[in-house]
Amino acid sequence: MLLRCSCMDRISTFVILACFIGVLAINAPAIGEDTAQTQPNGDDQKCQAPALNTRIADLEKKVDQHPDSNQNILQSAIDGINFAGGISAGKFYTSNAGPDTSDNAWLLSNILAEISQKDKNALLGFTVAVGETSTPSLLSIPANKNSIGVEYASVKLTPISEFHAEVGLLRPIAGYECSYTYNNKNAFLGVLASQQPYNAYGAQVGYDFKGVQVSGGYYRDRLSGEEYVMGDSKPNESWEITVSGSVMDTSMTAYNYHLESLRNLTGAVLEHSFGNVDLALNVDYWFWDDGVKDIHEDSSSIGSAFYITPHFGKFSLPLRLEYVNQGRSGIYLDTAAAKEIYAATLSPTYHIIDNAYIRADIGYARADSGFTGSSGNPKEDRFVVAAEVGYLFK
Repeated sequence: MLLRCSCMDRISTFVILACFIGVLAINAPAIGEDTAQTQPNGDDQKCQAPALNTRIADLEKKVDQHPDSNQNILQSAIDGINFAGGISAGKFYTSNAGPDTSDNAWLLSNILAEISQKDKNALLGFTVAVGETSTPSLLSIPANKNSIGVEYASVKLTPISEFHAEVGLLRPIAGYECSYTYNNKNAFLGVLASQQPYNAYGAQVGYDFKGVQVSGGYYRDRLSGEEYVMGDSKPNESWEITVSGSVMDTSMTAYNYHLESLRNLTGAVLEHSFGNVDLALNVDYWFWDDGVKDIHEDSSSIGSAFYITPHFGKFSLPLRLEYVNQGRSGIYLDTAAAKEIYAATLSPTYHIIDNAYIRADIGYARADSGFTGSSGNPKEDRFVVAAEVGYLFK
């Protein structure tokens, strides 16, 4: 730090000297003038040299009187930046993963480093997050992605406190569970969350009307090229609308997320806490677009997830219960036999400190012929187990 300050002081001195020389240059004689009258002789130069050295020494002394000025400017800039994100890792196991497929893996389940402008009401703000998430859902297989990159990044304009506009690689507004699961109550993503949208390139706007937040987003390309791909069909564009607010200490959000020429999601989230218990309910209704609905025998599915989390000091016991009726739509599991999906996940969690935890996941999912055994035969259920530690950057 002392070396940095010394370098900055010298740079400041050079800048001041450059300005001083510029002033001398302005007062220099123009080309073609009689330099005999304006140029000092050797004796004059000898007289002026000590005076110039004295002025330079005075300028350096003034700079040296404020050695911490550049450091304070740098510190002020750092203080205006917020650092967030987290890291988690653990052992994940899934039964009935299919033939020639590993049913367990050590996962770096999440790693994310986010920087953003601390003043959320600043006229111009930014957010950049780099990392990855490899957390499986109850319906998928544990595997490391090993693809660290930009997860989301945006520039945000807030001309007034009630309105904002944001453009870049953006996170969706819809849904309850977070893609970066150190923010969730459970280590495994739930059945409902497995089909909720991920990040995409586009723009969002939002307006707060007396406590009611109305938001909208338009997106082109998706961060994951495999998301929502069905055969040769994939969404080229999508949009969403979200309305949220609070009534009697209950947070409520309603959303609609449309994937052009593919399918549409309409859902709602309710959240409420009383005493040491947190409650949440997420309901999703999916239906296929007219152009592809004839591919499946049923065109829609409806599902719900109920979350109850009692807290006992540093210990919590989150429980997630889910039910999905997808008929023969194939939206969650692409098999006509899996008309209904039942799932339950229990995640005893201990917070070592406020932003560090250790937890276990014990989960069960059931769907007729929804899973595949090691020999390739259909299975109707799946057990999952995980042990994970995590740390949140705050």
